[in-house]
Amino acid sequence: MNPAPPAPMPSATTPNPQADERLGRLLMIAAMVISGTIGFFVLMSGQPALNVVFFRCLIGSLSLCAWCAYRGYWRGFRMARWQVVNVVLGAVTLVSNWYFLFTAYKLTSVGITTVVYNVQPFLLVLAGIVVTRERPSLATMGCLGVAFAGLVILAEPGGVHGQGYLLGVASALAAATLYAATTLFTKKLAGTIRPENIAALHMVIGAVVFVWMADFGQLPSAPREWGAIVTLGLFHTTFMYLLLYGAFQKASTSSLAVFGFVYPVVAVAVDFLAFDIVLHPTQWLGGAMIVLAAGWYARGMGVSTTRKAA
Repeated sequence: MNPAPPAPMPSATTPNPQADERLGRLLMIAAMVISGTIGFFVLMSGQPALNVVFFRCLIGSLSLCAWCAYRGYWRGFRMARWQVVNVVLGAVTLVSNWYFLFTAYKLTSVGITTVVYNVQPFLLVLAGIVVTRERPSLATMGCLGVAFAGLVILAEPGGVHGQGYLLGVASALAAATLYAATTLFTKKLAGTIRPENIAALHMVIGAVVFVWMADFGQLPSAPREWGAIVTLGLFHTTFMYLLLYGAFQKASTSSLAVFGFVYPVVAVAVDFLAFDIVLHPTQWLGGAMIVLAAGWYARGMGVSTTRKAA
């Protein structure tokens, strides 16, 4: 759904469910609007994707670790070996997902990349079929088929595109695959580690991994470029994650699913307003198929009837 790490939803007592639901929806909408502008700031930074990932992790790790310390979330913090393994794997897949996502922005566009990225829920379905031998319902398989048909139509493999376009679509698909893997690793930690701690640790590990890959010979030279980098680290990482966690705690699952699709809408709008990029009619059709199929699936059509194959 978005380039932020998936967080387990902690249970909370809601003395005023309606007020909490309204606040949760507002927090989710705000987070998705912010998420939809990530591509703009990535492109405005003028940096290679590896550099953007490193600086986002570095700034995000400092600010999230500070927030966790301020809230007392590190007090008495311990992890078992299995938790360490899942945190590390989740971090590596998350930041690698960012690399492919940021690469796709430059090869295609913010809007197309984001729409392709929304096939991620269906990659989880495929993972369930392969890894846990789950048998999806017919409705889920229908959603899956519509989404991937939309992906093919959106990519227009036989059309005339700029250099690197299909590679960009493949990069967006790779990012979605890695994000699905991050979701699986993080879900195993649900209820055992606070999501804020998980996010902070992901950023620390990402910074350690990508410091060896960043090209410090191509650092930003203009204040606007540094401003874009700092904004990605503070606004699009720390602040956005805190909004998401607030939404996870207060809004219903169906609300989170529905308002999650503010993200691709904003991304397509950014393409038009900032870069004068307009999707072709066939790309609109393919994008609409992906978003509608994902929306149908997220609303729970056929999901509850999944069962393991014999």
